[in-house]
Amino acid sequence: MNVGERMPTDGNRGIGILLVAGAVVSLALIGGLPAVVFVAFFLVMLVLHELGHYLVARRCGMQVTEFFVGFGPRLWSFRRGETEYGIKAILAGAYVRITGMNNLEIVDPAIENRTYRAQSYPRRLAVTFAGSAAQFLVAIILLVVVFSAIGRPDPSNWTVGEVVPGSAAEQMGVRESDRVLAVGGVDTADFEDFGYVIRALPGRTVSVKLERDGQVTRINGEVGERLTPAGAAALPGVEPGDRVVAVDGRPVAGWAGLSSAVQEGETYRLEVRRYLGAPEVIDVTVAELPDETEAVSGFFGVGADWPMATLGPVQAAGQALASFGDLVIASVDGLIRVFSPGGLANIVGGAVDAATDVRSGVAVSVEDDDARLLSPYGVGRLGSAMFESGAYNYLWFWVLINVFVGVFNLVPVPPLDGGHIAIATYERLRSWRGRRYRADAAKLIPLTWVVAALIVGVTLVALYRDIVDLPDFG
Repeated sequence: MNVGERMPTDGNRGIGILLVAGAVVSLALIGGLPAVVFVAFFLVMLVLHELGHYLVARRCGMQVTEFFVGFGPRLWSFRRGETEYGIKAILAGAYVRITGMNNLEIVDPAIENRTYRAQSYPRRLAVTFAGSAAQFLVAIILLVVVFSAIGRPDPSNWTVGEVVPGSAAEQMGVRESDRVLAVGGVDTADFEDFGYVIRALPGRTVSVKLERDGQVTRINGEVGERLTPAGAAALPGVEPGDRVVAVDGRPVAGWAGLSSAVQEGETYRLEVRRYLGAPEVIDVTVAELPDETEAVSGFFGVGADWPMATLGPVQAAGQALASFGDLVIASVDGLIRVFSPGGLANIVGGAVDAATDVRSGVAVSVEDDDARLLSPYGVGRLGSAMFESGAYNYLWFWVLINVFVGVFNLVPVPPLDGGHIAIATYERLRSWRGRRYRADAAKLIPLTWVVAALIVGVTLVALYRDIVDLPDFG
């Protein structure tokens, strides 16, 4: 127990418990079951992170004086040996107190040999890495559960999951659950291959080979067109993915009909059909028109549905490790992009744009953001959406959260775990011929405050954006 810190009286403890219970009830009333489950899972994740530090520190013989869930006033605690365990009022995380985590801490010389700072480099490395390692282990276990119990989409066995109204697929009579085997004589067993083939055939009449109810059939029809970014750039005000259906009230068929009906530099009134949207009429001054091969891409109008295929234990473990590696790389790349000077400028600029768009009544889509960083509020809303979408998406959501938080904690700056790893590594490199070098922790205090302020600032900006312009999670 810290000097001067008192255990709460029964009355104060009772008030604290009532406040926590009230907060839980309020959360349930405001966010429902998904919000309660999200907060519970997030708290468990943080506790497991600290448990990793605790177990390895104890294994290495270090002194651990506290292991608490939450922050603020104590609600309940007990002491076993030299460690006090308990729960505090603000259930926003957990912490472990290991003696001698920095060189400024005053420690009884009798236990100096059990402090973190007195340990060997491998032991210090193990303790600081253990928190992220616990989250990585949780992510891998969740991936194994997903692949072995729920399965993964089979990319070579896709079927039509939805048909876009008014699309080429609807006009041809394509139905949900149909399986597209080939387009124009090209095999399309993989949905990605299907997309490549369709995009290369705008406005072309093709033969589509289908499997429906176990029977193979063929249908013929014309592939639709959608404007590419190059095509949309020639028609200011029109967006990629749109389709121009009329010029000054006269219907046009595809890019060929459009390009023959307009002249560069002239202004026309275009009727535009947006993807899954209502028709719009836009006045456009035509810029330089690109060739048809650059201006439009093919559009069929179907969404894919993949049957889930479960894996055996060995295959599931192998796939879990492969997926985990990909997620680590993606998390590192995302952190570099977000916290680079350009990424930070985009975050701040996006907040300004979001405020402007809200005031003018214009909604900004999530696609407008190069690197949209969500605040804890935004992550909670995303978690609620994933909860409603089913176990597969929800488990994947927690895999992503565990991997990202684990990687983030290893960024080599204080006060993150990676900062302790960097300091330990620096001290090891400066130690020579048995002489132990210790860095001056006082010099790192300004850097610690700068990093903490940066994290808090980015979080507040992200929170502001999530409040005024929360992405549509579907």
